[in-house]
Amino acid sequence: MIDYKEIKETLRAGIWNDLGAFFVDLENGDPRPDTQDGINSFISHKFTSPYIAQKGIEQSDGDTLTFTSAPTMTISLTCYAPNKGDALNLAHQLKQWFKFHGYEYLKENDLIVQNIEAMSDRTTFLETKYEQRVGFDVILRTTDTETRQITTIDRAELNNRLIGE
Repeated sequence: MIDYKEIKETLRAGIWNDLGAFFVDLENGDPRPDTQDGINSFISHKFTSPYIAQKGIEQSDGDTLTFTSAPTMTISLTCYAPNKGDALNLAHQLKQWFKFHGYEYLKENDLIVQNIEAMSDRTTFLETKYEQRVGFDVILRTTDTETRQITTIDRAELNNRLIGE
């Protein structure tokens, strides 16, 4: 089973440790970092395609059936900064983190970078000023395993004969 909270915390911890940037989910109620505290740049994320199914395999060891697949997920990442240059720089650092610096850390946590999309300008106008944003999407692959107990037939009667144990 995929634990999205764990994936989010894995990303948050790695990005904080390596880039020193806050990693928030603004659409789901995470508070926006307070610029009063000297925090000018941060990263927001959104699972835009949380589960893209891939073929898997079933294995049985008697009374247990296990299905394992390697689905992908798309996460949209947006870097916020007080000016365009800082937003571009943070987005580039984040892209390099997924591509190179954080690759082993992600792999140790069962997240494989499958693809990193192009960076794009996501700046928006907010009533009286522009909010500088630059972002990109990253496609990650992980392992999804489901297990269930199956009922086995130990004995059967066929033509008045008992077959099995």
